[in-house]
Amino acid sequence: MRFPRLLIPAAALLWGLLFAHLKDSGASPAEVVRTRAVVSFAWIAGPPLATLVMSGFGVRAVLALLGGVSLLTIAVTTAMLRPRPLVDLALASVSPVGPSASRGRVAVIVVVFVALQATNAAAIAVMTLFVTDRMRLPVAWAGVALGVAAALEIPALLAIGRLSRRLPATWLIASGCVAGIVFYTLMAYARGPVMLIALQALNAWFFAAVAGVGLTLFQDLIPRPGLASGVYVNTRRVGAIVAGPIIAVGSASAIGYGGVFLACAALTAVALLTLGLTARTRTRRPAPSEPEGADQLA
Repeated sequence: MRFPRLLIPAAALLWGLLFAHLKDSGASPAEVVRTRAVVSFAWIAGPPLATLVMSGFGVRAVLALLGGVSLLTIAVTTAMLRPRPLVDLALASVSPVGPSASRGRVAVIVVVFVALQATNAAAIAVMTLFVTDRMRLPVAWAGVALGVAAALEIPALLAIGRLSRRLPATWLIASGCVAGIVFYTLMAYARGPVMLIALQALNAWFFAAVAGVGLTLFQDLIPRPGLASGVYVNTRRVGAIVAGPIIAVGSASAIGYGGVFLACAALTAVALLTLGLTARTRTRRPAPSEPEGADQLA
């Protein structure tokens, strides 16, 4: 059926516009991250709900469910629409949108996030093969591991939302990269279901930092909210493409699919180093005509 397939890119487009609207309406980084946690919860609750509907009413009933959810979304959005005061519109037309980062720095950050997104996509894609071929466990454990990581992602996002009020975004992303390096390295040599499940806490923190704080970082770097969200969403798309070569190179190693996780650890370490170098070059001594701290990294 072609119509449901068309819903996938449309939903991805609207996902980015949602966070663009949040930024444009003055939402704080913590509020953006909390909204991202709600999206994660929807991703977890969606498949079981769809399965329940299909088992009780048939496959086509899912289309009716999607239509009902869409109508509910339109109704709620319409109810929330409020005409913007003319005074606010006048101020918005003359108010600066804030300083933007240089194109070079934005390009470097985009490459960093493409690498981080690629490691996550590669780990998800190879998890089933790793569990069955390398760990010699039933395939169900791969689903359990991914489910635990997705569930832990929600409290991780909420915790990062609170920490974002006190810590710089780059510090939180760096903490996620460190968690990712440890996760990928230990996963390459993991043995048994207990270690497999326990390591998912690190995986959840890594992805929460990339998905939550990364989005707010792009919105700070690029003053146009729609463009910022669009560029960030596309790092996920490009990262999924880059994940292919990572899997191909990593799985050809002596330890098989464990090499994919080692390749992800190495790529995450390079991304962390690049992020650190970018942060250091961003922080410079202000000129005499500039106020102290005018160009410090936010």
